Amino acid sequence: SMDEAVKMSTKLERRWSSENEQEMEEEGDGDRNRSHGHEKLLVEDSMDEDELNRRISRWDCLLKAWRHDPLLFYTVCGVVCGIVLGIILTSSLPPGTGKDSPRYIVTKLVGFPGRAFLNLLKMMVLPLISGSMIAGVCALKEAGSSTKRLAKIAISFMAGTTFLAVIVGLVVVVTIQPGSAVSSWTNSTASSKSGTSAGMLETILDVFLKMCPPNIVEAAANMNILGVLVFSVFFGVMLSRLDSSETATMIHLITIFNHVVMKMVEAILWLSPLGICCLISSQMCESDDLGNKFRSLVMYIIAVTLALAFHGLVLLPAIFWFNTKTNPWTFTKGLLPALATAFGTDSSSATLPVTILCCERNGVSPQICKFVLPLGATVNMNGTALYEALTVIFIAQLHQVPLSAGHMIVIAATSTLAAVGAAAIPSAGLVTMVMVLQAAGLDEYTGDLSLIFTVDWALDRMRTTVNVLGDAYCAGVTQHMTSSETEESV
Repeated sequence: SMDEAVKMSTKLERRWSSENEQEMEEEGDGDRNRSHGHEKLLVEDSMDEDELNRRISRWDCLLKAWRHDPLLFYTVCGVVCGIVLGIILTSSLPPGTGKDSPRYIVTKLVGFPGRAFLNLLKMMVLPLISGSMIAGVCALKEAGSSTKRLAKIAISFMAGTTFLAVIVGLVVVVTIQPGSAVSSWTNSTASSKSGTSAGMLETILDVFLKMCPPNIVEAAANMNILGVLVFSVFFGVMLSRLDSSETATMIHLITIFNHVVMKMVEAILWLSPLGICCLISSQMCESDDLGNKFRSLVMYIIAVTLALAFHGLVLLPAIFWFNTKTNPWTFTKGLLPALATAFGTDSSSATLPVTILCCERNGVSPQICKFVLPLGATVNMNGTALYEALTVIFIAQLHQVPLSAGHMIVIAATSTLAAVGAAAIPSAGLVTMVMVLQAAGLDEYTGDLSLIFTVDWALDRMRTTVNVLGDAYCAGVTQHMTSSETEESV
């Protein structure tokens, strides 16, 4: 929460010095213990000292990685195991597509845990999005009228940069065409999807009709995500306009519901190592050309990296300079601890205390930091919006599904809203990406997320870093535009 983040940021500076001293003492003790261990091993095995040091350092690195982020460690192990198992199954099983063939039976059995994992992710889409939207709208009401100008500037900056991030993602994926590296993709449903020939006007009108469903229960049952999103925002706005004495209990229940849903998402993500392993191996076993898949994956990584780099290193600094007329690189240099923490923890929420401290050191007032940065960690997801829009079009390119301008509008809008509703926890964007696929009419290709899972653990760190950078720039711009009235308005 915001209060916990503020308390952590005030204590963080004092902890750093004591923790550094403690780490130095522990490193000294560790070096002494390690040296005794070296002597025993040298006596027992008569091994070369350099070789022994190399082996010990390798185990130390693995142990540190496991202790620092066990889920990441297990996920990487799941990716490696899935690739190895997929290669073994592909090379050992005889070809065959019939339902009685050994290849088909083994593929279905191996892929069953992966499909169950995907179903769990789909199950969390509606509660995650609806709860996040309602709670977010109500949180703006709780800020009070004294911070209206502050909120307007911050929200305008977040909305504008998120929309620009989606545009960057669309331009990069359409220009590079990473999915076109595959000559043919094994999927029998691709031809039926490409046969749709609705005009641009009909597609756009259909989007607006989906935003106004006649029955919200039917919209939820049919996975009409746009209708659920509009209803959630509308419900949150009307709830926030009622008297606080009447709505306090309701808002409290929604907040608790949102926290419970986020805990459920975190629990489901702990199943990702097994699910990813099974999805990758089954997809590899079904594929007739593994070279095409890996070639398209490399192009996809290049496209995501270029898009995030352009947005984070060019577009955001340019916006910061345009609004403040100050050097963005000087401001960014003071954010290096927060950016390093974001890349290491893979979570905007976990990085929040460090981000607050770095922004305060950069001259942003504590009042603005305590309002803008917690809000940004919740709703300002530039990197996630870019990533989701780019990935959905990449999956459409894999299956050679033509996308009209209306589909692009749907993907841009839902990617922006899905990024806002994404929990600030590792890999939560993959949960909301299912929503974007469903809104774009590509829900039958959700199984292809197994291909994205293989590299998401690395790409997620880059987009989290961009998210935190955008939050900090938003705080800097807000500070500049309200510097003359900060004391009065906060």
